[in-house]
Amino acid sequence: MSNQTPDNSEPTLPLLRQERENVVDFGGLCPLYYAPMHYPTEVELYEPSFDPHSAALHENSRQPAATVKVQVPLPCGHFNIWRPLHDRRAPVAARLARFFVGSAALQPDGRVVAPNNSTWDSRISYSSADDEYYENGHVLPVINGWRHGTLAARSLFRKVEHDWMMTYLAPEQGNSHQQPLAVWRFNYAESRRAVERFHAVLGFSLFAESAAVEWCVRPLSSRRFRRIPIHVLTPEEARYFSEIGSGDSGESHADDSLEQRARIIEQYCGQILAYRASSNEYNDYVVHSVPALAADLTQYVEGEYGFELAVSFVPASEGPDGWQKAQVARQSLHHPISGRMREGEDALSRCGLDFRIKLRDDIVVPPVSVELTHALTATAPEQRLCMDGPGCNFTICVRDPENTVGSLQPPIGAHEHVLRAGSEYFAALLESDMAESSSKQVELEGMPYGPVRSAIYFLYADSVPREESMDLNDWIVLLDVASRLSIPRLHQLSQARILAEVVPDTLATLQDPSDEDSYKVPAEYPDLETIELLQGVAADTGAHDLAQALDRLVAYYPIEVCENRIRSSPVGEFVPPPPHHMGTHDHDPGIRFAVGRAQGPFGRGPFGHHDFEIEGGDPHGPVQMPIMAGPAIHPEIAPGFAHAGGNHRGVHDGGFLGRLLGNWRLTNIPNNGHADPPAPQPGPVPDVPHATHAHMPPPESDSESD
Repeated sequence: MSNQTPDNSEPTLPLLRQERENVVDFGGLCPLYYAPMHYPTEVELYEPSFDPHSAALHENSRQPAATVKVQVPLPCGHFNIWRPLHDRRAPVAARLARFFVGSAALQPDGRVVAPNNSTWDSRISYSSADDEYYENGHVLPVINGWRHGTLAARSLFRKVEHDWMMTYLAPEQGNSHQQPLAVWRFNYAESRRAVERFHAVLGFSLFAESAAVEWCVRPLSSRRFRRIPIHVLTPEEARYFSEIGSGDSGESHADDSLEQRARIIEQYCGQILAYRASSNEYNDYVVHSVPALAADLTQYVEGEYGFELAVSFVPASEGPDGWQKAQVARQSLHHPISGRMREGEDALSRCGLDFRIKLRDDIVVPPVSVELTHALTATAPEQRLCMDGPGCNFTICVRDPENTVGSLQPPIGAHEHVLRAGSEYFAALLESDMAESSSKQVELEGMPYGPVRSAIYFLYADSVPREESMDLNDWIVLLDVASRLSIPRLHQLSQARILAEVVPDTLATLQDPSDEDSYKVPAEYPDLETIELLQGVAADTGAHDLAQALDRLVAYYPIEVCENRIRSSPVGEFVPPPPHHMGTHDHDPGIRFAVGRAQGPFGRGPFGHHDFEIEGGDPHGPVQMPIMAGPAIHPEIAPGFAHAGGNHRGVHDGGFLGRLLGNWRLTNIPNNGHADPPAPQPGPVPDVPHATHAHMPPPESDSESD
């Protein structure tokens, strides 16, 4: 096996190499649905809990009764479309407290909160020795069966070698018509939190030079997979990795070894590190990935709401057992995870697959700087300074072009050291040789007086006056002032408020009075004119976070609608056939996937019962989007719209995207603790325009799409 260079990023498998028609095209892969809690070993960590301190007794009832508040931990995303993902800061169900001795704290209200000693917000680990998935470092299985944790899989099985006491995922024996494949999918668009960092332990082993394992990754807003390179360490490089048994710490200092190891990991950032092991009487060629070493794959998915990770196998071409020469998640049966409650996350270091994601908000508002806090309390620690207060030694005059009555806009008094600590503009001005620096007075031209005064007030009070009454235009003006005065915290806060203000006015759900089971949906795609305007504002004011958040909104809106349609639709056609177990082989006949366009008019992939056409932006005419349509679709009710099942059990206002997607804020699996799939209910599904590429809004079209 030769080293793979980062420049050669094209996947080998045709199914992964082909370009998707759009961001909601599954490319011939059919998502597979497995009923949650199908096995008794699966645990629902984040179930609804009761707050005993919120109980209110009803005295007017003949029998004792009480009302308590129910705490429902909302998911931060979804794993393989149907499985809810939760932030590790979410409290674990109180009934599981006894399973987390030494790894979690029992709160007075009965909640179990894991210590926030991890840098990862979301983590999924798979142990082949137990054949179970674990979430957020909790050593309790949330998914039983490797296949149940994949978005799609074919021609693979879990091999158990009782003689060697090893287990792993490998291609099916005798399969020659399909290349083995497994895909995992993560999507955090529901919480409007983008990927900040992504590290993954992608364990694999090769026992023949003709065998290969190929890992690929695709951001959900992209239409192509990229291959993750694999670097095989040279013998000289392998010396610094003690976990592979080739370290020689006796000949070199430990500090030097750690430094060299860090340099090697940094040099091959974005690649999976492997090493050539010694040959034995059974295999002349042996390559393993470095055990428990998480590859830094941030560069592939940074700033995205979600991604897909795929692995394909190439069995060896020589020998009768070539099918088992390529292995993934190889693990010893002597070191399972199950039952290691007291070890906590340390036990998960033995997992062959470990996905770790650090999330961040769309727009991060930094805390008040230490310099500004010190400046406000340096003179009188027990009392903060205030604008226009005693001791002000700097005057700010504003020449507002719209001001006609100068007496109503008096000069603004401030403290020099406060301005220096809170504004990069004033810091540069006061450190210069300009006349304003010596006169302690500056005149700002062409700036509105009110927003300037609000910006200076923000330095002292860390709040914007009359914030609740400000509209979108007010925040845009304040963003411009914060940009010109270089006030970082106010600049980020204004971006966040602008993003929260951009909500379509027509997101209401109107029920057709003639049919109680049908809904008309006047919901619209994000107003592209407003998006374009805000993109220009972001460019003029240096609001890079706002620009990226708007790009993500436009790119992920159809993706989120597509996933919610699938979740709210009958799951019958996504349920795979029952597996056939053959001895120690976790064998499954596999699902046959269509590659390219399907025979029907539904694009690539076996989806839906109705056409879902999007007009405009495509020179080849309408595009068939493979969006799952529920049984309650009636296009003739409102031309240009389609609607399917949805969950109306609750609506949560999750900011811009939460309100934009309306009643899809909550997971559509209310009975996640049962084996039966959720029953579809009527609900709105907005129209989805065609996006020409991942991060740009579709071009204007003369045809009506709404």
